[in-house]
Amino acid sequence: MDLLVADYVCIAVAVLFCVLGVFRGFSGSLAFFVACGAAGTAALFLWPHTLTVTGVLWLRGVGVALAALLMFGIVRITVKKTVKKLLDQPADSLFGLVLGVVISALLLAGWAYSGIYLEYSVLVRQFAAVLPAV
Repeated sequence: MDLLVADYVCIAVAVLFCVLGVFRGFSGSLAFFVACGAAGTAALFLWPHTLTVTGVLWLRGVGVALAALLMFGIVRITVKKTVKKLLDQPADSLFGLVLGVVISALLLAGWAYSGIYLEYSVLVRQFAAVLPAV
């Protein structure tokens, strides 16, 4: 099987998530991914509402970016401290590695389910062939 450039990028991202999961632990990795989701949700929610405050595009962007960063920080600190109290160190690192594998598989599954640009990755095409149809 000949791998394409996108396949090597997917493998590199998976290895990166696994290594970060081991060193950050489950609490740090989970806090990062949950905080990213919360910041993105806050930005999507706030963007249309900033039009009522100002019509200046760069002011809207700065306001939404600051709100998203604030949301990221609050959620990350809260989740990390909560999960850190539940897990001791060896389990935290091992579950962080497992979380890295799961997040990588979810990214591949998301790409496979989207059906967009499947011709750029052999791994994603094979992953899409195995996934059940939605």
